[in-house]
Amino acid sequence: MNPWTDRIEFHNCHPEPREGGLLQLARYPAHVRHSLNERARIMSLDACGAELRFVTPATNIYLTVSAETADIDLHVYRGPFLHITQRLVKGVPTLVHITPPERFPEATETALGSGGWSPDVWRVCFGRSSVLFHHLNTCGHPVRPPARDEKPAIAWLAYGSSITHSSQAGYPFHAARLLHWDLSAKGLSGACHAEKEASDYLAAQAAEIKADIITAELGVNMRGNVEPDDFAARAAYFVKAVRAANPTTPLVLITAFTNSAHHARTPREDFQRQHAFDAKLRELVAGASDRDLHLIEGSELLPDFTLLGADVLHPTPSGHALMGHLLAERLRKLVGSTA
Repeated sequence: MNPWTDRIEFHNCHPEPREGGLLQLARYPAHVRHSLNERARIMSLDACGAELRFVTPATNIYLTVSAETADIDLHVYRGPFLHITQRLVKGVPTLVHITPPERFPEATETALGSGGWSPDVWRVCFGRSSVLFHHLNTCGHPVRPPARDEKPAIAWLAYGSSITHSSQAGYPFHAARLLHWDLSAKGLSGACHAEKEASDYLAAQAAEIKADIITAELGVNMRGNVEPDDFAARAAYFVKAVRAANPTTPLVLITAFTNSAHHARTPREDFQRQHAFDAKLRELVAGASDRDLHLIEGSELLPDFTLLGADVLHPTPSGHALMGHLLAERLRKLVGSTA
């Protein structure tokens, strides 16, 4: 057992030992990663969506981490408040010096705690890279994971493509901040294929974190080479697996977000598959005798085509913000609480 695993909460990741006492912050465990498609094996190592969480009275905190595969920004939050951002250069162990926000004492405890988080909780979040945790030095002060009542009451697990994987500014992260929910982001950029192993893992993970709501954006990563009937079988198995482990948890399937397939000049095989996939999701939800299974049309979450980038597939930051806002409104009604 690594000495840090009982002193820090490694949220939304499965810390794996590496040489020299380092920990790999992988969002999917090795036995699941190694059963997925080749790209998913890489994307599931990506730490975007993973967090280091801890509480300490220390006024000088020294955190050492490194980004393996890309230069990224590391974001440190105190509760729900963004405190500092620091650049991590690929392959370079970086020491991050963290001190408490100077102006917190100016605000009331009620205001500081109004975002679902205790203002005593430190949260370290990462951009899109594989990340290694090296060390945390609190200069002799105690450090512990946050207690249950120091975190948001509502837990949300989100699965999907690169648009769900996105970044710290992506639509699920934005929605979670608006809702004051605790997000476990399981997107797999370019690799969301809803394999049996992924479905089984996500179902078990949702049960483990006691998810209050589960969302799955399915289809766009499979439109290139998966036939509609195969897609329908994968989606049906996903729902079956999730429902077996989470009998009454609201489960939301999301059709493809607005992209060029919705405004195609000429027919294209992959576009036709996408439309067929969306129809299969509608049929799956309509035919289920499950009052907690829901469908949201992805095109309704991004009604403005011009909020896509020039690849006419991935939303811009403004697109993600709008999607997060509109999705938050829909999800709030299904759970009925923002506390």
